[in-house]
Formats: sequence, structure tokens, C-alpha cells
Amino acid sequence: MGGHGGGSCDAKIMCVCTNDYENSSSLLQGVKVTFSSLSAGRMKEERIRLGLKQASAAELCGVSREIWGRYERGAAVPGGEVLFSFAKAGADIQFVLTGTHSVGAGLQTPSSVQIDVKRLERIAEMLEAAAKQAGKRWPVQKLTAVAAEVYNVLTTDQVLNEPQVERVLKLVVNR
Repeated sequence: MGGHGGGSCDAKIMCVCTNDYENSSSLLQGVKVTFSSLSAGRMKEERIRLGLKQASAAELCGVSREIWGRYERGAAVPGGEVLFSFAKAGADIQFVLTGTHSVGAGLQTPSSVQIDVKRLERIAEMLEAAAKQAGKRWPVQKLTAVAAEVYNVLTTDQVLNEPQVERVLKLVVNR
């Protein structure tokens, strides 16, 4: 086997190439394994776990739905800003990158930190307004549950970024 992307490969050893990662057995079988092909399915899996459609995930991460689709097909690799935004939405980025779930990912654990009641009230008010604007009226239980979900996603933010919250709420209301 000759040069592949600047590296050279022997049919019996692992190849590390400058353009991507591939191994000789996958080449012999006609299958090229790359980071983007491995992470693509995990991006989709995390999006589905979070209950998001491609368009919603793309909007949360600041990219087009077409670009998001390319990530999930392995035709493109998301950059740091996209991964950071996806993590803020609740995705397990360690899993996306490595295939290994981070400890406690997706698990809600009791915390000794008290809820910021004013912040939760504001999120609930904003959610109720977004639902009303979309022509929806939710029972108190649903409104409370969704407001709590949004609160949990935004707990790492020191200050409540209301424009960001409004974008998230529009997605939640329309899902």
C-alpha cells in the first residue's frame, strides 16, 4: 500500500495518516474509518437522546440544518464552538468524541445547591409567554416540568442570558 494522505501503510500494521485515521484492515475491506465517521452516529445519538430534531440542534449550536446533517453523516466535523453549545444543551461531548460516556452523563443527581427561585420564576414566565405567543396553553405541570428542564440546562451560566433563553424556549415550545 502506498502513501495515503502523507503517511505510508503496511497491510499488517495500523496506519496513522496526516489527513485522517484509517487502519489497513478497513482499507482491505473497502471501509474507511475516520474520526468524522465514528463521531457522526454519536452526534445523532446524543441529539435524539435530548429529544431534538436536526433543525433544533443546529439552531442551538449556531449552524444550519444542512451543516448539522453533514455532521451526522460524517461529511463534516463540528468545531469547538458547536461542541460547546451542544454540551450546554445537555449533550455528553466525551461520548461524542471518544465513544465513552462521561461519569454521570445524563443522570440527574441530587445537589446540595439550592434552586435560584427568582431565576426559575423568570424562566417559567418566559416559557409561558413563548407558549402563549405560539398559540399553546400548557397545564401547570407541563409548564413547571419544562421550565425545570430549561433551568437545569442553564445552571452553569452565572447570569441569565435572556436572549439565549428565548431561543431555547422557542425550540422547546415548537418541538
